[in-house]
Amino acid sequence: MTARDDDDTIAARRPFNAEAMRAVSPLPPPEEVFADWLMSVPHGADLAAAARRQIALIDRRMLFHPDVQCLRMLLVAVAGNGSWPKRPCGC
Repeated sequence: MTARDDDDTIAARRPFNAEAMRAVSPLPPPEEVFADWLMSVPHGADLAAAARRQIALIDRRMLFHPDVQCLRMLLVAVAGNGSWPKRPCGC
């Protein structure tokens, strides 16, 4: 195989769909991660601000795994800022 053949093969690959990403890189259920995050927020802390920090972290890392995007939507509901995911999560 030549370098050109490798380039053609790579270009021909289709991006993973949501189910393929879940199979290749399984994560804990987003609801479980959300509950764990919620329990980790100190008593009396501003939940909306804490959720916005987590959303910013997800956005900076550009994590497009469907379960991460579902977690992001749960955080958006707490943050209350009306910022929905850039890509559908497929939940």
